Amino acid sequence: MTAELNLLAPLLLYLAVLTVFALDWIIPLGFSISMLYIPICLAGLWLKGWRFASTMGGLCSGLMVAGLFVSPPGGPVSWSIVNRTISFVALWSALWGGKLFAQRTADLERTKATLHREIDQRIQAEQALLTANEQLESRIARRTEQLQAALDRWELVTQATHDGVYDWDLTTNRVVYTPHWKAMHGFSDQDDDESPAQWSERIHPEDRHRVLDHLHDYLAGNQREFREEYRIRRRDGRWIWVLDRGIALRDETGKAVRLVGSEKDITERKEAEETLRRHEARLEELTAKLLTAQEHERERIARELHDDVTQRLAALAVDLGSLVRTCSSDPPLQARLRTAQETAGQLADDVHNFAYRLHPSLLEHLGLEVALRDHLDEFSRRTGLTVRYLKRGLSSQVPINIATCLYRVTQESLQNIQKHAEASTVIVRLIGTTRGIGVCIKDDGKGFVYKPEDVRSVGLGIISMEERIRLMKGTFRLRTQPGKGTEIHAWVPLIPALPEGIREE
Repeated sequence: MTAELNLLAPLLLYLAVLTVFALDWIIPLGFSISMLYIPICLAGLWLKGWRFASTMGGLCSGLMVAGLFVSPPGGPVSWSIVNRTISFVALWSALWGGKLFAQRTADLERTKATLHREIDQRIQAEQALLTANEQLESRIARRTEQLQAALDRWELVTQATHDGVYDWDLTTNRVVYTPHWKAMHGFSDQDDDESPAQWSERIHPEDRHRVLDHLHDYLAGNQREFREEYRIRRRDGRWIWVLDRGIALRDETGKAVRLVGSEKDITERKEAEETLRRHEARLEELTAKLLTAQEHERERIARELHDDVTQRLAALAVDLGSLVRTCSSDPPLQARLRTAQETAGQLADDVHNFAYRLHPSLLEHLGLEVALRDHLDEFSRRTGLTVRYLKRGLSSQVPINIATCLYRVTQESLQNIQKHAEASTVIVRLIGTTRGIGVCIKDDGKGFVYKPEDVRSVGLGIISMEERIRLMKGTFRLRTQPGKGTEIHAWVPLIPALPEGIREE
């Protein structure tokens, strides 16, 4: 319907223009027929726009001029010219005014539509803002409930673990403490929160420098965490031990702006550790005294065997030799006496070797290396095992306490190899440095499953070696696997802090 109207309107307008021209043709000059073109052109402007109206205005202007020549005479021509000029001016004035009116009307319509759109958008924005506000309030309410629940849980945790919590605002230098923290430090809930400077003054003088330096480095970003155990004086003057742990919150530049932490009273644990430390020191002292007494007893027994039993056996062998020579007339008795003489001599040698193993005199007079090589040669002859000895960087002057410790470790290791390893080759390395001396004993035997925590798997011999090295402030390592032999490393510093009970002879 709209398309048909768009096609019909121009035809009707053109027909109206022709009708007016026909009237102008038949009506005498002087009559203002040309004024009728104005409403037709305005109708064209309203229906089809300015381009169509201007085309019709040009057509109507031409017809006005043509009417001047075809219209019948009815008055002076000058009046007709004036009349048609007025119509021409009125026509184009009306068209131009109509154009301006149409433009202003269109501008007003666009402004009105824009205002309507803006109003609709504002209404939608207000609705969205209202919805978002409701959602935000709902989320805030949920977060508040969650936060309150978290705070309640945190309060229960701090009460269960007996931790005191603090919150230090580094920008304002103000600290907020929980009631349990105040109770731990002897403050009441009504007392004002103390400043960080007041807190640092209560730290024990022996711990203050270490704690504050660590805290400063952590806040500066030079440490990964802040965790310290230190002594601090309560308000009532009593000293307690606390475990202090803190975590810093930093801004976008990495600067610490807040420190949140907790403190735990560990006084009972520290007292228990001190008691245990005293007991361990006492046990270490007793162990050292026991080892010292053992060495002295070994030395005494070795001396008695060497000076008494060995000499008496040697004298017995000499006497039996004399009897052998005096019984030449009785060959059977002479043979039995000669066997007894040989047995006495062998027994004297065995007692001498046993006394030497108990306390090698070479260790005191010629040093660790000579005594160790002599023992290795004796062990190889006695057991038939191949023993390789290697030495590197060993000083000729080794303190007797260190030499005795390493000699006993080597002696015990070789004894274990003989009893349990089923080895064919043993390698002993003696290594010296400016800091200490170490010995390594390695065999190609069957090895075993090593469980340091299980006494039954290591035996008392290994425990004895470990204890000797520990008393000398050294390190002891054992590496073994079934079928891959056993390797023992013992290292002792050259200037160890001697435990109570061990003194250089």
